[in-house]
Amino acid sequence: MFRNVFVVWSGAKNMNSVWALLASIALIRTALYNYLPEKLRLYISARFEEWTRRFNTDETMVFKDYQSSKMNQLFQAANLYLGESLPTISIPRVTVEKTENVRNLTFSMEKNTEMIDVYENIPMKWKYFSDYSQGMSKHEIRWYELSFHKEYKSLVTNCYLPYILERANKIKERNRVVQLHTAAHDFWTPKPVIIQHPMTFETLAMDGNLKKELVEDLDRFMNSKEYYQQIGKVWKRGYLLYGPPGTGKSSLIAAMANHLNFDIYNLNLSAVSSDFVLQNLLLSTANRSILVIEDIDCSIKLQNRESGIEQPIKYQQQNKVTLSGLLNFFDGILSCCGEGKILVATTNYKDRIDRALLRAGRMDMHIYLTYCTFSAFKQLALRYLEISDHSLFHHIEKLLPKVKVSPAEVAGELLKTRDPKASIEGLIKHLEEKLIADGNSEVSPKHHSSLSQTSNCQVHKSSISLPLACNGASMDNVKSPGPKPDVSVKSKLTADSEGDNNFEKTDLVRDRSSRHNILQVIEDMEKELLSYKEAIIALQKKSCGTLNKLAGIKATI
Repeated sequence: MFRNVFVVWSGAKNMNSVWALLASIALIRTALYNYLPEKLRLYISARFEEWTRRFNTDETMVFKDYQSSKMNQLFQAANLYLGESLPTISIPRVTVEKTENVRNLTFSMEKNTEMIDVYENIPMKWKYFSDYSQGMSKHEIRWYELSFHKEYKSLVTNCYLPYILERANKIKERNRVVQLHTAAHDFWTPKPVIIQHPMTFETLAMDGNLKKELVEDLDRFMNSKEYYQQIGKVWKRGYLLYGPPGTGKSSLIAAMANHLNFDIYNLNLSAVSSDFVLQNLLLSTANRSILVIEDIDCSIKLQNRESGIEQPIKYQQQNKVTLSGLLNFFDGILSCCGEGKILVATTNYKDRIDRALLRAGRMDMHIYLTYCTFSAFKQLALRYLEISDHSLFHHIEKLLPKVKVSPAEVAGELLKTRDPKASIEGLIKHLEEKLIADGNSEVSPKHHSSLSQTSNCQVHKSSISLPLACNGASMDNVKSPGPKPDVSVKSKLTADSEGDNNFEKTDLVRDRSSRHNILQVIEDMEKELLSYKEAIIALQKKSCGTLNKLAGIKATI
């Protein structure tokens, strides 16, 4: 009993000692803050924290949302990285969001919560905090705290944090939606439009080998960032899409954007006021994006220096963007700003573009998009009719080389019915009608009814009509086109009305030497066309000189 009383008395005595010690510390602390200078107090406090840190084995890093009034990339990266892991771990409260600018749900931690992430079998403790600043303008302050054993500080700094940045970039690219940016008043519009174009390389009707080559080139470019840095080359790529109108150039651009998940910046050069504005527009495009210049030969009056024809002064004065400015835009020093950018230019007439714009480094890959081929038709049939072969396919294979029809036009015919046979028959009828319509200036009307039934008669479209015989009719003597017209400009202008129907007045007479006669007619036609071309060039040069003189007179007045 006495022993128990002694223990209680000793415990009370010890407690009194503890309280006395705490009171002494508080008294000393008050004395220090009241009587010691501020610099000395800070020095003592720092030394005290350093002494207590020796007994702590953990290290803590703080990632604030804003650092020096700029968004902290590490905070954003941690937010994305941790949010991807939240659905798979047990945590009391999670914030879930979905906005129109992202594809998937986004998860984030609630304030004052923590989670454990494991990196290379090492636990990393994350805590999320949120508070409001003091003062007149209160705003939210957010930050993460990362705690780990101090022996892994080098691993966290050199490996773990770069890994988080890399993973966050991939998550961001995967979740974002493709947007369309347009230029207005020398700036990109502040509110881009979300592109919901369904076209992909799987659904794009295009030559199979060309499609495979393009996809491989895009993937190779995206995986070559380190290689470009190694060889000292800017990580960018240029593509020229050229070919007849309606052959799918815009659809191909949409497929490229969906494949890479890149935003599209659509630039109309005629709306750009100067070369300086053009450079600023380039600088303000985001990394990993596609810059599109459609119909580059029609946007501005750029002179092809190899044409030999001087550009009139009025066009030179109208040009806001010069050829030199456009060349610098493609691969000048400002094009080095940014990475992963793709430039796509389209045109219907490649020969109208100056060769300096077409060289490697500006347009690295030239892609010719022609009218619908049999390979593209088979892809359309598989997608629209879910068939890979049919007994009527051989008719399509024979007709497509003779008819200029776009893949979009073929797709429109296949959409009219889901029945494969009826759909293909409708397409064959459409192609035959188009073949006859295209041959109105080449085939005599009496042959139109039998054209679709004759497989040996091919109609080749030409700029000058040439009568052909079908259904076994032999070729007759073709009258000579007559003497060559005078090369002078005046005769070229007056012969315009007669030249178009020059060969429609020829008759067909039976003769076994018809092939020789036809070749002779073709040679005469070629010579006459060359003479027309020379006269036109001479007229153009003379007109340009006259316009320049008139402009000079007008300027002096």
